[in-house]
Amino acid sequence: MRLELLCTGDELVTGLITDTNSPYLEARLFDLGVKVERVVLVGDVRSDIIQALREASSRADVVVVSGGLGPTTDDFTLECAAAVAGVPLEEDARVLGWLRERYAARGLPINPSALRMARIPQGAEPARNPAGSAPLVMLTLGGCRLFFLPGVPREYRALLDGEVLPRIQKSLESKSARVFRAFRLLRTVGIPESELDLAVAPLAASHPRVVFGFRTHAPENHLKLMAEASSQAEADAALAAVEADSRRVLGARVFGADAEEYAPVVLRMLSRVGATLSVAESCTGGLISQQLTAVAGASATFLGGAVVYTEKMKTAWVGVPPEVLERHSAVSSQTAVAMAEGVRAACGTTYGLAVTGYAGPGGGTPEDPVGTVYCALAGPDMATRCERMSFSGDRERVRLFAASHTLEMLRQHLLTAPQS
Repeated sequence: MRLELLCTGDELVTGLITDTNSPYLEARLFDLGVKVERVVLVGDVRSDIIQALREASSRADVVVVSGGLGPTTDDFTLECAAAVAGVPLEEDARVLGWLRERYAARGLPINPSALRMARIPQGAEPARNPAGSAPLVMLTLGGCRLFFLPGVPREYRALLDGEVLPRIQKSLESKSARVFRAFRLLRTVGIPESELDLAVAPLAASHPRVVFGFRTHAPENHLKLMAEASSQAEADAALAAVEADSRRVLGARVFGADAEEYAPVVLRMLSRVGATLSVAESCTGGLISQQLTAVAGASATFLGGAVVYTEKMKTAWVGVPPEVLERHSAVSSQTAVAMAEGVRAACGTTYGLAVTGYAGPGGGTPEDPVGTVYCALAGPDMATRCERMSFSGDRERVRLFAASHTLEMLRQHLLTAPQS
């Protein structure tokens, strides 16, 4: 099945809004064994949308279109679809009924602008939107099936999961020459995407039934593995073999698979060894604590943290000696070590993590320019470790990677820690 995505809206092509719908759909389609062949962004220009619809429908078996289904004058995606199909727009009684029900439930009178959402191409099939007003509209052009969805992410995902993906899956299952697939997403940290590709490239020759793919979700990089075979058992066996080889090559840089997320993995590892954690953060401003406390039940192992943004607070809250700050500065290995040991002592935890650095855009010194970060780990029966890192990019990226690397120091240590 050849599948393409078409996203409409001036806000996408001008950079005002980032397209988050396409990555979400790409990940969901991967689970079905479908690779997106092309993603096209088009502004709110009728001629451009019409041309894009014609080109995509001539190439693909399925096209998923987002945006331009609302009640305003710049929502004309369905007008363009009708023009490509050579049919008029017609008011659909089902959609009109759904709109009247939705507006009545909200205690609002339905207005003429809202009624525009009831006009769909003649012969198209609508489906009700459980999260909004504009319906899903399905239209066939030649041998291509087009799905038109609202661009609002919440509505897009509700219709995608409830209506579009089940139809795509049914279409795949109905094919006479069925190909069976098995999938795995290996999640890594601490290895750039280019190095990840280079590391697993030698495996391709010995796994001809497997398609290798890559995805960056900073600070993580993911390896996508899709095995294809004439039976499910063969596909599962091929996937198991390539996963084993991939894990052998990548080693401890793989922290999880499929839907596993980083913070829950770290918390589970702490729980397995009966350990607790506290953190002292300067440049990350509580980002590590935020990531950990986003996990339900984190308090079983993560006891607390301190955002010690100034030298005064580094001394008052986590006991960094003033002479250390005076002699070595707030951004130094000595201060990071003192922060990790101080927060561990203050909270009475097994481990203490600390991070201090220059996130930018200002600050920095010739020896430690902007992007320099010191991460420290203190724990039992070990000398406190500190690593100096240099991250590129803007303030947000430096903070994100600093938080990730600090937690990664702990994860790597826990891989060899004895279980309780």
